Amino acid sequence: MLIKQTDYHRIYRVINSLVVNEGGNPAYACMYFSTFGAFILEHHYKIQATPKGGLAAYNLDGSMLLFADHRDDGYVTGAGENFHCWTEADGWAIDFMAPAFSETANPLGVPSKMFQRPISEMVSSINDLNHSGSFFYQSEPEATAARFADWQNLPVIGDLASIAVKWFRRSPKQMLPSISVGDQKGNLKPVPLIGNPLAGSW
Repeated sequence: MLIKQTDYHRIYRVINSLVVNEGGNPAYACMYFSTFGAFILEHHYKIQATPKGGLAAYNLDGSMLLFADHRDDGYVTGAGENFHCWTEADGWAIDFMAPAFSETANPLGVPSKMFQRPISEMVSSINDLNHSGSFFYQSEPEATAARFADWQNLPVIGDLASIAVKWFRRSPKQMLPSISVGDQKGNLKPVPLIGNPLAGSW
């Protein structure tokens, strides 16, 4: 593993907490999880990490989870609205949003688990997701760059990323159970550290 499961869970919970505080739904916040996760890895681990976006497909205990749009020619693409984002760092693929798959794919009964796998273990085709934990990514750089361009320029995104980095602590250091965040009017309010417990890893 690139990072310990304890630290993975902490990163997920920090980002999850900030997304919830902003009124967002963690099950659809992959841009936050991938960019803030990469930012934390670079700051706390000195690891060069890159958010990626595009098509993503997972076999989760036999349930297939696909983030993609169907094209007119019968193929699927990750350049449309049903995209997904993940983080790549030092030969590893890390999806910090994976514990929220239990909400994304609620009807499938998917548990909350860590997803952190060597990129070399990725299957070669979306048709090869034959066992639990198998995954396939197809990055769409142009669509991802266009999608992130306006989003990253929002002042709140930089502020939240900085808060995430300050809040996170590598184990065994203690994490603050809450942090104060200012709203648009400058009023401070406590944000509790929340998130799904992990039931292992994919």
